[in-house]
Amino acid sequence: MVIRKIGNTMVKKIRTELLNLIYTKILSYEVRRKIYEIIKYLRVDGKYKYEKMGYLDASKIIREARSSGLTVPEYVEKIFGGVGQAEEVINEIRGLGALENVEVVCEIGPGTGRYLDKIIRYAKPKQYHIYETASDWAIYLEKTYYPLVIRHDADGYTLRHTPDSSCDLVVAFGVFVYLDFLNCFEYFKEMVRVCKKDKFIVFDCFLDDSWDEATIQKWIDSGWIYPVVLPSRLVINFFEK
Repeated sequence: MVIRKIGNTMVKKIRTELLNLIYTKILSYEVRRKIYEIIKYLRVDGKYKYEKMGYLDASKIIREARSSGLTVPEYVEKIFGGVGQAEEVINEIRGLGALENVEVVCEIGPGTGRYLDKIIRYAKPKQYHIYETASDWAIYLEKTYYPLVIRHDADGYTLRHTPDSSCDLVVAFGVFVYLDFLNCFEYFKEMVRVCKKDKFIVFDCFLDDSWDEATIQKWIDSGWIYPVVLPSRLVINFFEK
């Protein structure tokens, strides 16, 4: 956690300079994405508060998990107060039959592997393809679940290394809640492309019809300002085509 008192003028200046770096596209996608993550946690408000950063360093988390006697997914759930959350989500997916007869899985942004670990356990796929922009976590997952997990270079908007209609299950958890609107739809198009007919695409996102003023205020008060809210009708229409 990094907390520092700085003035609003300086905060705005920092945000502007960081945004300029992103829009030039001179830097690699991974670097630009990390800069964008910093911007999202750089608050401008009456308290002049510099909010905490949300990135989890792989080496640090892995080391702490081992010291605590927990797996990485277990440890991550523990420190974020979400013990059992991933299991609950996976049980919902199992109830839909999405983990039956699965040979090939593709996941966008597996991160620490919270959901990857459980999908592998229940679905028992033959291949698990991942696109993760955080190279430290991508390398960790590939080594930990070798040879099942296959790591691909992630450009942040395509699944270019995965052939059309090749996957039985395409998933993303905690990804489309913060990606830009059009970036989400770039990935949606790719998910449809690589998924086999009559198979499953599973992801979470914030839809506008579930938000009201009270919800908005709750998020503002929490200090977490990353949510990107997608138009419900547009998303549903896209996948109903």
